[in-house]
Amino acid sequence: MKKILISIILTLFFISCGDQEQNKMTPVNIYMYGGSQEINNFMDNIIAPKLEKEHSIALNRVPISNIKDILNKLIVEKEAGKTTGTIDVLWVNGENFKVLKDSNVLWKNFIGELSNLKYVKESTYQKDFGEDILGLEAPWGESQFNFIYNDSSNKNIKPFSDATSLMEYAKNNPGKFTYPTVIDHTGNAFVRNIALDILGYKNVLAMDNETFKLELDKVWSYFNNLSPYLWRKGETYPEGEGKIDSMFFNGELDIAMGYTINKVNSKIEAGLFPPTSKSFLLDKGTLFNNHYLTIPGNSPNKERALITINYLISPEAQLLKQDPKNWGDFTVINLETISTELKKEFGKFLDNDNLPTSQELSEKRIEELSPDKLKIIQEGWLEYVGKKNN
Repeated sequence: MKKILISIILTLFFISCGDQEQNKMTPVNIYMYGGSQEINNFMDNIIAPKLEKEHSIALNRVPISNIKDILNKLIVEKEAGKTTGTIDVLWVNGENFKVLKDSNVLWKNFIGELSNLKYVKESTYQKDFGEDILGLEAPWGESQFNFIYNDSSNKNIKPFSDATSLMEYAKNNPGKFTYPTVIDHTGNAFVRNIALDILGYKNVLAMDNETFKLELDKVWSYFNNLSPYLWRKGETYPEGEGKIDSMFFNGELDIAMGYTINKVNSKIEAGLFPPTSKSFLLDKGTLFNNHYLTIPGNSPNKERALITINYLISPEAQLLKQDPKNWGDFTVINLETISTELKKEFGKFLDNDNLPTSQELSEKRIEELSPDKLKIIQEGWLEYVGKKNN
């Protein structure tokens, strides 16, 4: 009987110790776009276990369907004087970063506390869509808009190379091409790319906002002429990049698109794209930007948020992220700051037959427009294209 009692006591003791260890795990809530199966799996099954094992952090990924709701939440909390919120880390860039910056809801100059910043390209933490970063967000990855087609004939011929040849392609293949609306970040990027292709990047940079609005009439005319040849004749649009991807996989569409440079290999690895899929760019170039992680001023756990971001920008985590088996997102690491051996590991993912060459990617980078011009494009499309064709 004594042995049984001792056994029970020891069991309860170890359970109690286990509970105490579990309680030591610090939760970090990371709010981020949740529409990518590959990204979700990467964060949940690769990053989260690493943070748990190495830093006793319980990473809680909170999917975002509409980033505007998160912006409003932080602004309202700031106005209400709520000093302890629920968001520890937020994935953001561009015009959304500007809104947060202007609203003074972000933790000041936190990137100076990141020891792994020494490995990161300095250019990536200077400006975001032309907006001074001022230490308010840390770079996480590089993105360049690209298109994907199924090269089943192995002829390596791009379906189109600019706005004009895209129109011809759509006319010759009615119903086999489309894009999300500008409310979606992928659809917005596509519309911006075509606008810049038609008007010219340098020309647009030189325009003031009023001139830009007038010049965009040519772009809206183009999209209205394109609409009858789109999937469902442009009367409706897929809700996002994920839907485009699945329609491409099942052959309903000829073209997929997105910002992740190595997306094509990531999708092939996952069995979600045909193995003969290839990525391509427009001849005049495609939009390039960095995406970032930031910490709200009312984050309930800033110290652990810092540790989380510091790990995510480390060479180890960046290499895991660039592997197409995991995500395929290109790194922000300055390869000159790491060992020759590690540099070779990154190099394995840079040049691939399914991708444009590193040189082409570099030569065809178009910097993002200012948030003001982005807003003009979004509002213009909704007014002159979206309403007209729905």
